[in-house]
Amino acid sequence: MATSATYVDKMATRRPKPRAARAGKSVKVKGDEKYREIFAASPQARIAMIRNGVPAIEAKRLVQALGVEQKVFYQALGLKTATVNRKITQSEQLASDESERLLGVARLIGQVEAIIAESGYAKDFDAPEWLSRWLREPLPALGGTPPMALLDTMEGQAMVSEALARIQTGAYA
Repeated sequence: MATSATYVDKMATRRPKPRAARAGKSVKVKGDEKYREIFAASPQARIAMIRNGVPAIEAKRLVQALGVEQKVFYQALGLKTATVNRKITQSEQLASDESERLLGVARLIGQVEAIIAESGYAKDFDAPEWLSRWLREPLPALGGTPPMALLDTMEGQAMVSEALARIQTGAYA
């Protein structure tokens, strides 16, 4: 499915910066492939990542990639800032429920990257930055709720993912 050039032009900003990880440990992946790999991973692979626990430092890296305030992002995911910071300091993994929500956001970034790559307009596009802005805007398809308000549950993240998929097809979102 191709995304309309007009919409892609609107989305395009600047090239993504390398960040974050997958599979419970930091992994260096070229450019914008890391989130797309999480998006494209099999459910079994993502389940393994969740069960192993994502290193808490990845929460901070995702905050940086999205360019959002740490407290706002953690609150949106239902994470306690003090707990995440303590786990970062002690180099611990997040609990499986925390890992699942964090990995879900990384998967959303990967979904945006896949949409843009498929359209052929990936050059100079910063998917985390674009997603960060989009997550904060009220979305008519979600009853006027900003997508960020739905990130604390997997059902909410699925709704956000579906809204992104509708954007890709040009359907009402």
